[in-house]
Amino acid sequence: MPVVTLRKILKNAGREKYAVGMFDVHHSDMAEAVLEAAEERNAPVILALAEVHAVQPGQLTAVGSMLVQAAERAGVPVAVHLDHAVSVETAVQAMELGFSSVMYDGSTLSLEENLENTAKTVRLAEAFGASVEAELGHVGGEEGNSDGSGGSVYTKPEDAAYFAEMTGADALAVSIGTVHGRYREKPNLNIPLLKEIHRRVSIPLVLHGGSGLSDQDFKDCIAGGISKINIYTEIAEAARMVFIEDAVKLGYFDLMQKSKRAMRAVAAEKIKLFGSQGKAPALSEPGTPPQKTGE
Repeated sequence: MPVVTLRKILKNAGREKYAVGMFDVHHSDMAEAVLEAAEERNAPVILALAEVHAVQPGQLTAVGSMLVQAAERAGVPVAVHLDHAVSVETAVQAMELGFSSVMYDGSTLSLEENLENTAKTVRLAEAFGASVEAELGHVGGEEGNSDGSGGSVYTKPEDAAYFAEMTGADALAVSIGTVHGRYREKPNLNIPLLKEIHRRVSIPLVLHGGSGLSDQDFKDCIAGGISKINIYTEIAEAARMVFIEDAVKLGYFDLMQKSKRAMRAVAAEKIKLFGSQGKAPALSEPGTPPQKTGE
């Protein structure tokens, strides 16, 4: 099945009150685990590679090409996404490899500099037919790190509306109290803030730092306007625990197979929880009504 854009994969989510899971992966077993879970649930899914997981020479090309090929073999709609690109140049490199979506992360910059770089990424993406996710506000912690330390800066609704309009981004990651990595204490999500951002912004909203939230937290976020939820730490931890518990009694091949099953189970559970189970067929049918995220 052809790789689909982020815009297409999220087009029904807001109206039908579900979210599509995005899973950060960095090797073939992780990618296969996620795709098998999506096919099991008959759900659309987003395969992502974070820039921090592709820092070695040639790594973006090698892993990125593998993800695109895996997505093309899948029996459900798959978007291939570059997560947290901190340079426009890296985003372009990913699109040249066949990524259907990129996230330009200018969340640590000034509003105007973030806006300028995001708008530039959007203009460049048009030539590739790719989608662009942006971030406004700053989600705490460090992407790709299991330690959820680091401060957050909440997204301001008035800035979000201005930013979305001026950049032309296809989706917007917002900061409402989540952090990347493990939570050191119970997260305090600002759902009223999320609802106000959703009221003002017409494009799909994205939740980063999803690993470790409760089922009710996820349901509240989806009801409040979230259409895409990012997961990394939880599937990585599932694999890590297999190695911790079974490294002495299992050989390497068996460890890899068991860790893959553990990651698949987490991905399948999240897909069901997010409400995207069974939503794949609608994305393959012509004439599906466009998403109305402001309702």
